[in-house]
Amino acid sequence: MPVDYQKRLTPVIRYLELHFNQPLNLQEVAALANLSPYHFHRVFKAVQGETLADFVRRLRLESAADELFKNKQSVLNVALEYGFSSSQSLAKAFQKHFGVSPKAFRDCEDYRQFSELARNSKIGHALRKNGNEGSPLSSYTESNSTIWRALMEIQHFAATKLAYIRVNGPYGVGYEEPAGKLYQWAEMNGLAGNTCIFIYHDNPEVTPSEKCRTDICLMVDNQTEVPDGIELQDFPGGKYAVVRQNITETVQYGEAWDALMAQVIDAGVENDDRPCFELYHSFDPQTQHADVSICTAIK
Repeated sequence: MPVDYQKRLTPVIRYLELHFNQPLNLQEVAALANLSPYHFHRVFKAVQGETLADFVRRLRLESAADELFKNKQSVLNVALEYGFSSSQSLAKAFQKHFGVSPKAFRDCEDYRQFSELARNSKIGHALRKNGNEGSPLSSYTESNSTIWRALMEIQHFAATKLAYIRVNGPYGVGYEEPAGKLYQWAEMNGLAGNTCIFIYHDNPEVTPSEKCRTDICLMVDNQTEVPDGIELQDFPGGKYAVVRQNITETVQYGEAWDALMAQVIDAGVENDDRPCFELYHSFDPQTQHADVSICTAIK
């Protein structure tokens, strides 16, 4: 039976609407949706059309705006009440989100003046986002349909071994040297043509970028021996939802992952906690262009 992800996330949305001003425990929030923390953020973004952090930030800003307009509190008091460290930090976030300063918002004397301000800024659009004007998933798919036309396929991967080098740090940074080391060893052992995958273990919305872990891997057989500096791990294989894309710009990797997750959600396919990865069919180190399959584990 297809999974209704919108229904699964409803308890999360209701919880966040009540507790957006409190520190969030990812394990607890994900459990409300019966999802693992590993998949929660991508599912949330695909369904809601914004990340968890952006959703919570928007609730805080909209509540701060309401407090400023109705009760004419000082910007500093409102900033501290809604989780901002200073009036300056609120002002910066407020200006970016609404297109006006919190002081200008507070100084509106009535709804007529507010309406005039809203027409000349992003306030009206931003506040309307609090309602359900339509499916975020459908609007996402429509806006990107000319770019991401590849349809999701279901593929089964056999279990195998991976020879890999772990990279710690921001995703996409510092891969050249370890990849070169892995392929130098692979060429010496006749393995350079083996399937290459990149496994990403962490979500940068939660894990500090310098702590994010990437495994640069080659699929190898069980008898493979590796030297110091290269490790072995088991790859469990199994069923995966896959979208294959030609990547010409770095930003397209994130877009491709979002496009795949949108199709997973739309199909109501159940996510699984086996590692998600990118499988490289080809990569040009000069242009950075890649033919890559984006693979997320499903049950």
